[in-house]
Amino acid sequence: MSAWTALLQELPSPWILVLVGFVLLMGSTLVWMRRPSRRVSQHAAGPLSDPGWQAREPGSDLLQTLVEAIQADPDRVVEYLELGRLFRQRGDCSRAAQVLRQLSARPTLERSVRLATQYELGLSYRAMGLYELAVSTLEGVLRADPRHREARRALRHTHEEMGRWEQAVAVEKVRLKRGEASDQQTLAALRTQQGKAAWAAGHVGRSAAHLRAALALDPQATEARLLLARLWLQQGKLRQAERIWKELGSERAEFLYLAFRDMQVAFRRFHQEGSWELFLRAFTERHPDDPTGHLALAEWYESQGQPTEAIAALRQALESDPLCQEAHLALLTLYRNQGTPAEVCETYEMLVQASSRSQQPHFRCRACGSTTVELFWKCPGCQIWATPERLLRPSGRARLAVSETVQDTEHANGASGPMSVARQSSPQPF
Repeated sequence: MSAWTALLQELPSPWILVLVGFVLLMGSTLVWMRRPSRRVSQHAAGPLSDPGWQAREPGSDLLQTLVEAIQADPDRVVEYLELGRLFRQRGDCSRAAQVLRQLSARPTLERSVRLATQYELGLSYRAMGLYELAVSTLEGVLRADPRHREARRALRHTHEEMGRWEQAVAVEKVRLKRGEASDQQTLAALRTQQGKAAWAAGHVGRSAAHLRAALALDPQATEARLLLARLWLQQGKLRQAERIWKELGSERAEFLYLAFRDMQVAFRRFHQEGSWELFLRAFTERHPDDPTGHLALAEWYESQGQPTEAIAALRQALESDPLCQEAHLALLTLYRNQGTPAEVCETYEMLVQASSRSQQPHFRCRACGSTTVELFWKCPGCQIWATPERLLRPSGRARLAVSETVQDTEHANGASGPMSVARQSSPQPF
């Protein structure tokens, strides 16, 4: 056997060589297919290249899908926009702004996509508290598309949060002119805020003009009524203030308590301070379920050195609302002044503090139904400007009359919160 023959027998068979070549070809193909992902990681540096986002966003299938789609194809646009919107909706507005700025930097974006990107970027800036950037971005959207109603509404909200009431009023007027707003309540509320700002700045005449304009737009604007009556009172125009209080007592008696202190001052200036008691007694007779009248009456009795009558009025308030913290605290003070043993007062105070932690809501938004303990003129939930609905508990007398109805309602709705008490409109004495 020759040396050449022995060497050929040592070599592998041709089929093995073919198999090895096929494996090498497949490996090269896989390496080539993975190259776009590496290009994307360089192209999308910033929010997508941060390896920590996955740990901070557990279980987000949509987020994962969007990122993978962008990493597979860096030229995707819709997915990039949706990713920025999703980051903003999840509260990660800084990351949203980074994504949206990267997208808006592309020179080949279609006009509609660029407007949508800028709108989302403006919302992200506003959520981050970068109001000046938000205003300039949203105004840029409106310059490019004056019919962009969502951008105009967002611009008005931004001016509100900045306290720029004049600009907010101007934007809302445009919305009304274009038919983007259905009523004038929001404009009336914004004019009211203008009046408050002017008053705080010492421009009383301008404040009165804004408040009157608000009432011309919405005669039922409760906050504007209260403020204008107080302004008239400070200027000595008692008859004008009296007219507003009478209208408020006839149409929105559940909010008249907000004017009680101003009204007492007016009685004093009329040299009829003793008539204040008669007014409060008449109010509590007409509205026995409203604890504010009993509270004011108790305060009056205490100031006149009549603790027994004050205690009786406070007990009436607690009959209207057993969880009324103001009534409990005032009653505790009277008990201490009368020499009630300290251990009894301390126990009572502990009970009052415990009950205050579980206060029932007193006001409800008429638009979205959200409730809160504090009075609001702009709903903290849906951001709607409107007088809220005041929630009152039925008194002990009313509970006997409506217990069956309440039980049926609670059984049907599964709710046991405070009732909304509707009253018949009736004139109030002054």
